[in-house]
Amino acid sequence: MLFLLLSILCSVLIGFVFKLFGRFQIDSFQAIVFNYFTCVICGWLYANDLPIGPGIGDEGKWLPYALLLGVVFITGFTGAALTVRYFGVTVSQIMQKMSIIATVPFAILVYSETTRLGKILGIFLAIAAIILVNWPKHKNESQSANHRLWIPAVTWLLAAIIEITFLWVQGEQYVDPSNVRFISTVFAAAGTLGLAAALYGWSTGKLIYNNKNVLGGILLGIPNFGSMYFLLLSLSTGLEGSFVFPVVNVGIILTTTIGATWIFKEKLSTTNWLGVAAALGAILLMAF
Repeated sequence: MLFLLLSILCSVLIGFVFKLFGRFQIDSFQAIVFNYFTCVICGWLYANDLPIGPGIGDEGKWLPYALLLGVVFITGFTGAALTVRYFGVTVSQIMQKMSIIATVPFAILVYSETTRLGKILGIFLAIAAIILVNWPKHKNESQSANHRLWIPAVTWLLAAIIEITFLWVQGEQYVDPSNVRFISTVFAAAGTLGLAAALYGWSTGKLIYNNKNVLGGILLGIPNFGSMYFLLLSLSTGLEGSFVFPVVNVGIILTTTIGATWIFKEKLSTTNWLGVAAALGAILLMAF
């Protein structure tokens, strides 16, 4: 449970760092690129090992999945940004966290994980909590764009692919959780793709380089590395994926919401607070 809590905490810190980007006029895309290389450095400092090194050995089993995740990571960030642009933050949050609709059935059907009544009820309550916590506080908070419905659909799909791939490489024992090379390789692949796009942007003048974007990437990268690494360790402790991902997703929303009201003085509607209560109930049902 410790690794699970640490993964949630790191993920919450990511949300808070993103919130500060607007306040300090940090370009999110450039910060995301530098964040990935910060993650690689974190893995190197932690394990004294680079993503790809001599004697590839067992890495051959998980390398294709790591490269796939790298592509999905950078694409997923782009999809989330487009969802926010055309549909608002509410829809973006819901679509990403609703990935458990795909992840949980996968874990149960493929790896025969338990389906006790408390877990099933907890999953449905978790879905309700995600929707209620992200429910617009005002009618005009988000805008719809029916002709672009594929954007939030892709955002949901990419979030589900990330979680299912983590389940697969862990379930098939392709990855030793103590081996940081896997997650470092994921970040290196995402960073390389992002850097290529950034270089194009800098050369054409569409992006303006600024040192504060590098600093923002460093502040984002440290908890980002922790969130993914502790998530992988959580799956290695015997906790079922059909438990881990709902608890992580609901825990992130619950903690972020409470933290935002306390630190950033954000106001919640009655419906949002009902979502917070539902989140607590979902975690308790799935945990016990």
